[in-house]
Amino acid sequence: MNFDQMRDKDLRKEVKKRGLRRYSPSPDTPLENLPIRQILCGDCLSILPSLPRGAFDCCIADPPFNMSQKKGLGWAFSSHITMQEGWDIFSKDEYFQFTLDWVTEVLRVVKPNGNIFVFGSFHSIFTLGFVLQNIFDRRIITQIVWYKPNAQPNITCRMFTESTEFILWAVNNESKKAMNWTFNYETMKAMNNNKQMRNMWEIPLIKPSERKYGKHPSQKPLEVVERLILAGTNEGDLILDPFSGTGTTGVVAEKQNRKWVMIEKEESYNQIAQRRLNELSEN
Repeated sequence: MNFDQMRDKDLRKEVKKRGLRRYSPSPDTPLENLPIRQILCGDCLSILPSLPRGAFDCCIADPPFNMSQKKGLGWAFSSHITMQEGWDIFSKDEYFQFTLDWVTEVLRVVKPNGNIFVFGSFHSIFTLGFVLQNIFDRRIITQIVWYKPNAQPNITCRMFTESTEFILWAVNNESKKAMNWTFNYETMKAMNNNKQMRNMWEIPLIKPSERKYGKHPSQKPLEVVERLILAGTNEGDLILDPFSGTGTTGVVAEKQNRKWVMIEKEESYNQIAQRRLNELSEN
């Protein structure tokens, strides 16, 4: 859906006023050229257009949250800085355009009715939901809440301690047409003591053993990604991760007999990811 097809006239006027550009996908790449089980080093906005239309069964995306600041995310009464990454700094308009661009490409390369799982925080989740629902009319199945019982305390004492992230589960089809998406209900039930699994997952922050080859400031625990992969894909499925960081998606996919393609522009993170994958093959 392009901007001229938006139903909300006020939104269309606002987008044009900001000068946000439209996106025209490149011609499709032959399916046989798909780089399966490879880490592609580069910006996903440059790489995604070279991937074939409808090639992927699922996408797991952990995009920048736009929570950093040029001086670092910190507090007025403390010198402690929690997040100061250049790849996570956008203006409001830049972040909207960035989200629109990568979502556009992901919707092109994921199969119709394929699952899309997107991580976010309160900094980003409303933009992500707006783009998926209002611009592209994609079916949102649910929002998963990841609760971190060992989250970092809030040292300002001016707000509640932030201890959650969100995962939007969308289906790559229009709301009224979405059907037959993958959900392995029995697998999730078995993992939850034979009870229906709820959409709030209490999982601690990442274990030190998962960072033995190096750190990423927003690396996700294996357990969180494993639940997504086991819930939303089947053995042999092909998973895309356009912001792969230190390769957690690939590591879990290998363990669970899924195929994968990961994209990450930071070479240092790709080296960590490759070491983690190499460890699997050595064991």
